[in-house]
This record gives sequence, C-alpha cells and structure tokens, in this order.
Amino acid sequence: MIMKRLLLFISIMACHLSLCMGQVKYVPEYVIEGTKGQQIVYDPAGTLLENDINIKCVVYVMRNFWWEAVDVALSQQEGKWVGRFDVPEDAVLVCAKMTAGDKTDWGWPATYASFVLDKNKQNKEGARIGWALLRTPDSGLNLPGMMDDPKAEPLSGEAQVMWFNNEFAQFPQAQPREFGYLVKMLQRVKPGEKNEQLRQNMKSFVEDKRLKLTDQQWSDLYDIAQRTLVDSALALRIKEKEKKAYPDGIISRDEELLRIQNLFGSVKTREAGDPTAAQAQKDFQKFLQRFPSDKFWDVHSFHTDLFYSKIFRAVIYDRIMRADDYSNLATYIHDIPYDEMVATHWHVAEIPFTNQQITAEKALPHSELLINEILNRPRNTHAMKIVSPNEWNGYVIKKFSMALYAHARILNAAGRKSDAMKYMEMVYPFYSKQAEYADLYVGLLNALGRQPEVIPYIKQCVPEDATTQAMLDLLKEDYLKNNPGGNFDQYLASLKNAEQIEKDRAKALSELIDLPVNLYALDRMGGGRVNLAEKKGKIIFLDFWATWCAPCKASMPGGQMTVDRWKDNKDVEFYFVDTQEIKANYRTSAETFIKSKGYTFNVLYDNGEVGKQDQLYKSVAGVLHTSGIPLKVIIDRKGHIRWMGSGYHGSPTQMADEISYILEYLVNEK
Repeated sequence: MIMKRLLLFISIMACHLSLCMGQVKYVPEYVIEGTKGQQIVYDPAGTLLENDINIKCVVYVMRNFWWEAVDVALSQQEGKWVGRFDVPEDAVLVCAKMTAGDKTDWGWPATYASFVLDKNKQNKEGARIGWALLRTPDSGLNLPGMMDDPKAEPLSGEAQVMWFNNEFAQFPQAQPREFGYLVKMLQRVKPGEKNEQLRQNMKSFVEDKRLKLTDQQWSDLYDIAQRTLVDSALALRIKEKEKKAYPDGIISRDEELLRIQNLFGSVKTREAGDPTAAQAQKDFQKFLQRFPSDKFWDVHSFHTDLFYSKIFRAVIYDRIMRADDYSNLATYIHDIPYDEMVATHWHVAEIPFTNQQITAEKALPHSELLINEILNRPRNTHAMKIVSPNEWNGYVIKKFSMALYAHARILNAAGRKSDAMKYMEMVYPFYSKQAEYADLYVGLLNALGRQPEVIPYIKQCVPEDATTQAMLDLLKEDYLKNNPGGNFDQYLASLKNAEQIEKDRAKALSELIDLPVNLYALDRMGGGRVNLAEKKGKIIFLDFWATWCAPCKASMPGGQMTVDRWKDNKDVEFYFVDTQEIKANYRTSAETFIKSKGYTFNVLYDNGEVGKQDQLYKSVAGVLHTSGIPLKVIIDRKGHIRWMGSGYHGSPTQMADEISYILEYLVNEK
C-alpha cells in the first residue's frame, strides 16, 4: 500500500509541475476517468495569449496509445477562461492547447497535461509512458506542433528511462503490451545496450501460454525480432504465434502485400494484356477482400509503412500507362491511404496536365474524384482524430494545398472559372506570394468581374517578387492612366523594398565565379548557325532547357522578361539552348512550344552529329561540376563563366532581377 501511495504521489507531482513553478496557469491537476463535464480553467496572465480576447482550447485525450482531439468551448470569467469536457472511461492522459489566431500556448515547460486516475484515484496503465513520450521528439506520441514550439523542453533520455521504469514497477504485466514503445525508447537512449535483455524478455513472452496480445502488439514484437535484434529464429516463433491467433492478421497481410508488390515489379512489358500484370491486378482484388482497408487503417508495421501506399500506385498507374484505363482510380478511391492522396493526384492529374500529356478536360474528372475524396473522407483513423473537428478543414487545406491548387489550374483551363476561384481562395494563404499563382489569380479576378481587386493585389505582389510581365503590364496601364507621362520604372521601384533589393544584389554578386570554358557553334531555330566561340567581346546569357523539362519551361517567362529588359543593349546576347533531348522530332516540338508561348528569344540546338550530342551542355556542366537542367550561365567578354543558376524557384521577376544584377556588373566591369 505504501508503494502504491508513493507511485501515485510521483505521478501527481509530475502533473503538478506547473503548480510548483509559480502562478497556476491551468487546472485541473488530475482528472477521474468517466467524469462528465470536467472543468478546466486557464489563466493567460503572463503568457503570450495574455491580451487576447478570443482564446480557443483543444484537449487531447490519450486512449490506448493514440490521441483524440476534442474542441472545448471557453468563456471568460474574471480574467480566466473556463470550459468543460467529458473524460472517456479509457482515457489515461489529457493535454490541453490554448490558441488565439496564429499563437499557441502549450504551457511549457510543464505543459498543460493531467494524468487520468481511475475511480480509486490510482494511476492507469500507460499514463506514465504517454507522459514521457508526449515530450520526446519523434516518439510517435507527440501532438501536432507541440515539439516545434520555441519553448519546448524535450525530455532527457534519463528521464524517459525513469518513467518507463516507474510504469513497469506498478504494472509489470503491461510490459509485453507496451514493449514496442520500450524498445524504441531504448534504441534512442541506449542503442544496442539492452538487446540481450530484450531478447530474453521476448522469449518469455513467446513461452507464456497465458499471454494475450493484440495483433498489432505481436506484429511489433515480430518487427523487433527481425530488425532490431536480427534474430530470425525468434522472429519465426513470434510469427507462428501471431498467425495462430490471427490467421488473417498483420503478418499474413504483409507477406501477401510484399508478394503482389514484387509481382508488379517483375512485369517487363507495357502490353495491355500482359499476363503477369493481369495476375497482379486480380491478386490485389483478392487481397482487399481478405484484408479490407477499414480493418487495417490504424495498423503499422515495417512492410505496411513501406509498401502499402506504393501498391496503390502500381495498381492504378499500371492500368493507366498500359491501357489508358483510369477505372482503378474509382474502384479503389476509398481504399487509398489518406496520406497518399497528394502523390496520387500528382501522378494521375497534375503532372500529365502540366506536361500537356492530357488535356484539362481529360484530367478534370480524375482530379475531381480525388479532390472530393480529400475534402470529404470521414475522420475514421487515429491519425485523423489527432486533429480536432474545428481545426480539421484548415488542416486538410494546408496538407493538400498542392493538389487543391493544381485542381484550380485544371478547372481554369477547362473553362470553369468560378469553381477554379473557389479552390484558389482556399489555398491563398500558401501560394499568394508566388508568381504563377498570382498571375492566375489576377486572370480569374478579371474574368469574374472583380477588377477593383486587381491593382491592389498586384501592388501587394511587387515587394514579394511575385509578379509576371502580364501583371506588370496591367500595373503600368493603371499607373499611366492615373499619372499621364509619369515614370513607371521609378514608381515600380518605389513599391519594392530598397533594403531587400540591396541584399539581393549583394547576394547575387557574391556568387560571381571566373572559369574558362570551351564554346561551340550550334544550329539556330529558324535557320543558320551561331558560333558562340566567336562571341568574345560580348556578354552571353545561356539557358539550357529541354522540351520534356517542366521547370525549364516554367522559368521561360522570367527569361523573356530579362530579354525584354536588355533588348536595347548591344553588349549582351541571350541564347536558350535546347539540350538533352531524346526524341527524334525534338526540334519540331521545341519550335511548336516556343511559338505557342509567343517567346521572341533565340533558341539554339545542342544535339549535334553523332558523338557531339549535347556538346555545349557537357562542356559547361563539366566546368561547373554540376548536372541537370534548367541551368543558366552568364559568360563574360573573355569567354569565362562568371555566374550560374540551377533550378527554378517560381518567380520570373526575381529571376530577371538576379540575372540583371550580374549583367549590370559585367557590362560595367573594367
């Protein structure tokens, strides 16, 4: 009895750290399981929410090693905020989060956590471990954003060990049920030191005929034996015990999952009726009948985490690539793991549409199917329930913003402007400072009769380098309309942050290099040849691109903007070098693309005679020790590379400014 009282004292003291460190900011000190209308009181005085008048609360309830988020309505009473919530019978730990706008108070260093006691006011199994892992980074039992808080104080390794020891001192029978968490903790704190002891413990579990574990717990033991202890004999014994108790359980499911994944991987052809691919498709149908998704949503194992999402990619993309058959997308839409939805949308709709492999009209129904599933799937998994109902919509929009934005672009291209704007406004907080988004947003404002919003929005975008030439043209037209004869360039500069411009210029010039390079003569689009080796005395800008390279093509508006700025300067020449092409008719494709966009710059072809393909690119990339495109370089009057830029970061004006800083320097260089 004395020991039990001591353990209870330790637990309650841990919960009351906030009480021992000064003014009480949050109560209750502890709660009792099953309590209806449990009161909580929050005093924001001295916290970052001290002066806020709209404080919200989420209470996270730990139930059998998973968290469920509950919104708690608060009302202000005498400077404090008061609310009530129901404590589930199976709860072992609760933790509160207070928010106001974009500010969050977790109550660090003690946190606003309380142990849940049973009806006899005794600690419950799992509470101490939950308390330890709540404050341990990457433990699997953190709360969203809690360990990212600037005031977060992660629990030390020694403290983690202490809390596990305290748990098993009171609940020795809990060790096999919580063994997976114990092993992960020891591998973080004392990697490898306790492996032999863990092995002996696991052998005793296998030999205990009275031991009853869940399928997940047996699966955890199996993965530990296989991957932590690397003991195949022990793993086999655990597998036999798990399969006997759960013949259609996690281990059998993982084995079948791996077999089907390997079957897809063994397919060597793209023929529509390939027998191996057909067999893999049939086997996957049987797999879901035997192991239905809703039974395994919350399962975790090495093979499940590694392959379950990938199997849907194989099942869906295989039929699309083999036979232009999208039917599996609709068939398995409710089975696809929620976290896989972004990748699925990217492969099925966004990339084919962006690369002009399919039209917007063809992409749209598949995009809509996925977006509807993303926005309307029930919150039926532990991972989904860790987000509160009031925070769910915002969480979904942020998590899937890339897919929602892509869907808006597809809707716009298909002529559904109003629907496109709905999704554009959903993702506005995440993309409004990106030029591509801003350009489409302005276009939709104009198309939907919201012209008064256009110029104010463009003015917001200018300091962020989130403008396109079309946006600047609209701004210039408006400026000159209101200021006839005015200096638009000065006006545009006034909208920018002068201090930031100087920082950007200094950064660009700090990247100057000086490397000699061999240059060659290349065919020019439209006829003739250009011998770059004979251009000494000129400053040359080279942009290496290819018809298959989406980022290359995305950067071209910035290239055109730069060309337009410098078109009257005879010392600078611009060439866009088509390189690394693989199709025989690439020149026709390149010319069609350039003409369709109305670009007016010079294009050179880098694919020469046999043995000299991509000769210029190989020369430049070799000197720079780099690879990949888009690649942009500036060559000075001596024929030396003075600057390079790789990739594309989304802003044509930022790109044009950066290149211009270098060109200005080189033009004036003595």
